[in-house]
Amino acid sequence: MNTGLNRAFYRETVQGRGVADGKVTPQPDGAGAYAHVRVAVDALSRGRGNVLSWNARSTIPAEFAPAVLQGIDYVMTAGVLAGLPLIDVQISIADGSYHEEDSTRDAFRQAAQEALTAALLQAQPLLLESYSTLSVIVPAKLATVVQTVIGSESRQAVQSETHLYAINAGIATAELNELIRKVLVVTSGVGQITCTHAGFRPAPESAGGSPVAVAGR
Repeated sequence: MNTGLNRAFYRETVQGRGVADGKVTPQPDGAGAYAHVRVAVDALSRGRGNVLSWNARSTIPAEFAPAVLQGIDYVMTAGVLAGLPLIDVQISIADGSYHEEDSTRDAFRQAAQEALTAALLQAQPLLLESYSTLSVIVPAKLATVVQTVIGSESRQAVQSETHLYAINAGIATAELNELIRKVLVVTSGVGQITCTHAGFRPAPESAGGSPVAVAGR
């Protein structure tokens, strides 16, 4: 899925818990394969990264484990909302079943993908945006115009001994390059600018807790 969002600036995550099963079963005529995977997902605090645990024991034979993990990796990279990687999610391979003759690696890969996708959708997926902290130091006479350019989230702190103002704000990283250009224009290049990546936060569209609407979902 391609929604036009830059993968450098956006991620997906979840807000709650989800448990789902993925099953591949033979057709009525007996053709096809069998696989069953149950996956549980839970939200982690921001910045924790992803955690994977295998709790299925022998319900999924070891020979099929790599295929299951490939299915998990695929969904975690492709996402469920906007084609973006998922972060700060705990994934548990919780259970499963197999057939001695009909089970295949491809079937387990597919079952894992289906189970994880369904569990993530249960767990209230959320779109995140990368944000950065921006600090601009300028002469006092330029402080007001720079604060106007940066926006309402900015705050000023006077450095009286040098008659300079430090203006600080949290900015969506996707907007950073254009914002730096505007600051340099209004200050004629005299502004001292420092940028630091500060992690990910809910994107404005999903700040209220509702998943971002994506065509086809």
